[in-house]
Amino acid sequence: MKYRRIILIAFIVLVGASIIYALMDKRTVTTSSEKAYQAYLQGDDLANRFYQQEALHEFERAAKIDPSFAMAFARMAWLYKTFDRQKEYLEAKNRTLSLIDRVTDKEKLIINVGFARADDRSADLERYSKELMDKYPDSVEAHEILSETYLIQRNYDKVIEENLVILKKKPNYAQSYNLLGYAYFYKGEYEKALEYIDKYSSMAPDQANPHDSHGEMLLNMGRYDEALVQFRTADSIKSGLYFVVAHLGDTYCAKGMYRDAIGAYLKARDLGPNEKYKVTMDGNIAMCYMENKQFEKAASVLQEAISKVPDDLRCNGLLGGADVEQGKMDDALVQLGIVKGIAARLKMPQDTSDKNLAQMMGAEHYLVAKIAMSRGEYATAVTNFENLYEHSMVPERVFYAAFLGDALVKAGLVDSAIAIMTGALKDNPNSNFCLRALADAYGKAGRRDAQKETLARYLEVMKDADDGNPFIEQASTQLEQLTRSNS
Repeated sequence: MKYRRIILIAFIVLVGASIIYALMDKRTVTTSSEKAYQAYLQGDDLANRFYQQEALHEFERAAKIDPSFAMAFARMAWLYKTFDRQKEYLEAKNRTLSLIDRVTDKEKLIINVGFARADDRSADLERYSKELMDKYPDSVEAHEILSETYLIQRNYDKVIEENLVILKKKPNYAQSYNLLGYAYFYKGEYEKALEYIDKYSSMAPDQANPHDSHGEMLLNMGRYDEALVQFRTADSIKSGLYFVVAHLGDTYCAKGMYRDAIGAYLKARDLGPNEKYKVTMDGNIAMCYMENKQFEKAASVLQEAISKVPDDLRCNGLLGGADVEQGKMDDALVQLGIVKGIAARLKMPQDTSDKNLAQMMGAEHYLVAKIAMSRGEYATAVTNFENLYEHSMVPERVFYAAFLGDALVKAGLVDSAIAIMTGALKDNPNSNFCLRALADAYGKAGRRDAQKETLARYLEVMKDADDGNPFIEQASTQLEQLTRSNS
């Protein structure tokens, strides 16, 4: 689950219990118009399905019917924030705050929590969340907000705790099953994660998101063909969901189908909610080109992306990596300076954990390591790749294990490299990046049978890959040589 989507879930569940109360004929939002209230409930249902544009339309309709409907304006504002529509966000926010004295105390606190989160005011977020919990300790909304906060902080034990409390109060609240699935997944308890996602799917069989969530877990576990079935099912239920299309791209990439991956990322880019997301897709496209050793194409895509979002750390770091691969060390060093400058300008919240700080510094560690590898400074490369590995989560953790393993091999620490990569492959036994690097490590260790088995696994994973992939050609040649030498 990507960070942008985590934030989206936070806004969705912020007042998600309203639909449940509505079914019990208990309004939790203040409006004098039944017609406006029904439009609001329709928007709430669509938001819970992750149909953002359609949800926004219903909230706008509710606010038009009842111009004093504060929560409708708040929901509009939070979606405008998601779409980076800053002018509309500020207008809807100001309208909400002008109406805030007309709503209940609980609504007021929920609205204040939402805008504190939207504006990244961590002290206010903590204060309003605490006040909501202190005043309404038995309310579903209070536990939802705690769950959202813990999710963003990646405190998955607490996410589980809060959602189990919610389910005791509301056993059929589907979104809690979704969040429990993700929390258990990121704890490494994969079967339990799938159990909760299956429950989520059974409660919402006509929705796309349960299939997308199921597919995302299967993808990160290396069950690529099963993941494709889920993503394609999600797309057939509701076409045009940008995150579903992007996940199709991720799956094609994992199978070495880079042309298909690029096509999916381009489509997701066009469907994406804001410029930041579009640049993320550009970064994914560039990585596909880099996997085919088409570094000039990768650099061109990244330069175009950076021209639109100059402070994107990931794209700036990747551009430096592409420069290294082309032997343009002066350009790579310039990019490293840019990356360090951007990182230094970031305003970190006071309560940001060391782990989150390390993740935000990831582009710098990546580029320092790439430059060090090209110079033969393997100890420096190991230190920086190790930092990335230790502070990342699945699926990125498996990817960084391959980088770290390669650096360890070149540093002469072959046994350590093998231990790191075999450990990472327990999370995703079919990571093509990790299998490729592990095969090389086994070769350096003289463990020919293990190298042969790993190369065979790698080629099986990549059986549907594009023709002409240089890594596949190299692996095929190595496997043939090993097979001949053993015959």
